[in-house]
Amino acid sequence: SDADMLGCLLSLGQLSQRDGLLVTWYHAANSKEQMKAALSSSVMVLESDVTTEGCDTVDQTGVPIMVHPPAIYSDNTLEAVLASSKKGIKLNFESIKAVGPALDLLRWLTEEGPVWINANILRGPNRVKPIEVKATQFLALVQGKYLETTLSPGWTTIYLPLFPNGTYTQTTVEKMQELVGAVPQKVTFSMWLVMAGPPRPRLSWLLSQSDRYSLTMQQSALDPATVDRLLYIWDNTATHQVCYDFFEPLLSQFKQLAVPRKQRYCTRGSLIPALQNPGDEGLRVEAMEAQQQCGSQTGMILLDVGLQEPAAGHPVPIVHTPDGHALMLESCLQQLAIRPGRWGLHLHITELTTLQPSLATLATLCALGHLSRPVGVGTTASHRSFMVPGSVAGRELLTAVAEVFPHVTVAPGWPKEVLGSGHGEQLLTDMLELCQGLWQPVSFQLQVGPLGQSPAGVMVQLLAASPWATVTVEHSPGQGHYASMWAVLLAARAVEKTRVYYRLPQSYCQDLQADIGRH
Repeated sequence: SDADMLGCLLSLGQLSQRDGLLVTWYHAANSKEQMKAALSSSVMVLESDVTTEGCDTVDQTGVPIMVHPPAIYSDNTLEAVLASSKKGIKLNFESIKAVGPALDLLRWLTEEGPVWINANILRGPNRVKPIEVKATQFLALVQGKYLETTLSPGWTTIYLPLFPNGTYTQTTVEKMQELVGAVPQKVTFSMWLVMAGPPRPRLSWLLSQSDRYSLTMQQSALDPATVDRLLYIWDNTATHQVCYDFFEPLLSQFKQLAVPRKQRYCTRGSLIPALQNPGDEGLRVEAMEAQQQCGSQTGMILLDVGLQEPAAGHPVPIVHTPDGHALMLESCLQQLAIRPGRWGLHLHITELTTLQPSLATLATLCALGHLSRPVGVGTTASHRSFMVPGSVAGRELLTAVAEVFPHVTVAPGWPKEVLGSGHGEQLLTDMLELCQGLWQPVSFQLQVGPLGQSPAGVMVQLLAASPWATVTVEHSPGQGHYASMWAVLLAARAVEKTRVYYRLPQSYCQDLQADIGRH
């Protein structure tokens, strides 16, 4: 079988594109009657429950059967299902005793449709009962018996309609990543929509950890799931990253709204997929001033943000324009909101006092639905070996982002005063320590001049910090002509093409593209 569900369905002609929304499901295909109806239907994927016959009784046989616990007997076996079905199938295990025998059958009897292996291996929201499928044992069985599958790990949960419900927390998501990060298979995390909570930045972070990862959002028949929450997830993920295992009429309502419309990006920081398709060169994301005409360009609009002290009231964040004028940040963002094209925002903060008011402005506009672009917040940071008076304290930057508006790319750079000998090992170590464990994407800001002393080593070390880490290479005409830096830029691009961005004069970008064509 092909473990890639979307790829297999695409090759069979059942899907026209790799879009998880287009996959159709048959739930609880367990008994012979249910299985017959499922196999004769047009659905693409069966969802079935597996346990062992007579599980936990003296009559237990070890034969994998199709039934949802607590039932322990069925008129249908897994062997019969696998022998008769060519559809994709998701097998749900609620007992570790069924996993080994089922994997033995799968190894010999699956030659057609793709197979997902699902088990709840960590404790999740509202659940205190013991976990029936131990994570390490489950993962070891799959690795030892049946590699040709997609793992579908989930969390034990229960929905309590009359009581406040928990959500998937940062800790539970991180622990799941620790468990499955090293497995070779594709992984689709099984999550209940009603307990997903605010989907940013946890889900974005989880998906960013590996291109093997996807989500399967689920709903039980009684869950009060809403189309609005589904649309939010659909808007902010690539179409191949999420499958939607839902009941009617919610699924049809969702498709009617989602399929005809263009995805509406809601800011969460990352440039993908808003500005950059997976695999596209970072060089294509142009840096531009707010006054530049965007046209069909894809780029980041640069805003130099300061603070204006009014005669009365609170300080107001303003944008300094190249021609010496100043605009209120809120007004500037509202004007930019109607600008066409694929673009994002990069706010450069020069003083700590500007940081919180600027983030508060972003938070207000986002809450009103007026901020639907990726946003980066950059500053010259001060921390440990690069502690320089006048720079923004690194810890205060991260604290303000976390507390006021966390849905940004954090873009710290080093003070120029410490870069006389390049980006030394201690400077890199301290910056990586500062940014360790962040849920936000990080784009390290590098000056071309100091980078020239060891471009490859610096880039590799910074990009290895996280799958979500990127680098932005900066240079201005006052720091030297293109001829003095082209070799450094080519060396940077040789390290990584998609996760390196360039903040250069437009003519320099054109020269760099020409040099790339010649080399």
